[in-house]
Amino acid sequence: MRVTIIPNLRRTEAASLLAVVHNRLTALGAEVTVAKEEGALPTSSAITAALEGSDAAIAIGGDGTIVHVAKAAAAIGCPVLGINGGHLGFLAGMERDELALLERFVQGDYAVEQRALLDIAVHTAEGEQHFLAMNEAVVSRGNLSRLVDVHITSAAGDVLTCRGDGVILATPTGSTAYSLSAGGPVVDPAVECILLTPVCPHSLDSRPRLLPVDAVLSVQATAADEDTIFITVDGEENIPLTPTDRVTVRRGAVSARLIRLNTATFYEVLQEKLAGRR
Repeated sequence: MRVTIIPNLRRTEAASLLAVVHNRLTALGAEVTVAKEEGALPTSSAITAALEGSDAAIAIGGDGTIVHVAKAAAAIGCPVLGINGGHLGFLAGMERDELALLERFVQGDYAVEQRALLDIAVHTAEGEQHFLAMNEAVVSRGNLSRLVDVHITSAAGDVLTCRGDGVILATPTGSTAYSLSAGGPVVDPAVECILLTPVCPHSLDSRPRLLPVDAVLSVQATAADEDTIFITVDGEENIPLTPTDRVTVRRGAVSARLIRLNTATFYEVLQEKLAGRR
């Protein structure tokens, strides 16, 4: 088995876990390579290139690390095992005290979950940019706590008009991230949908919405004082928007593949993480 390990070396726990995981995999007969960058995470393009020819990837870090690696790996269909070297670890396939499970991993005795991604297309006068979101895309004023007007439509007509701090467009995976904190529902990852969650809406009828996964959404945002609005994708990319710019959101052409080694269900993991027991 050929395995590529991608650690987030911004975290001190990841560096120590890297050595332990590398030694265990090698002892189990795996062919191991490491894609790393001192004090940082490798870029998406560097990760995709490093994974060519690998049977699987291992991401060591928190949920942000796993999201970053899983999106890069999705381009070539490579499954990713997340080892929780962070705080919450909703997306981790195993915890740092479960390293004995690596024997099953090397033997190929694991389950793979498909996680939908969103294709975020930003249309400006200069052209078009595409980004992948595994958790969410957030339309907001960035660091400024001022109102923004967001209008979302689809082929069926108006979907949401909201004035407030912004709107979150999330996957089911992202329903337990920022959307949950903003009052959105928890959505089982097996449910195929796009979730819209207004952030601090200045209206009593701006409630979260679940839309079909095949919906194609057009998003426009304005602000009364014409200050810059941003769309932030998975907390990684931050793209400024003008009132004439448009964002199209749809299901991505590829999906992330997450490896599961422990037997905990989504709801068991949810209860453990939210109760702070792990």
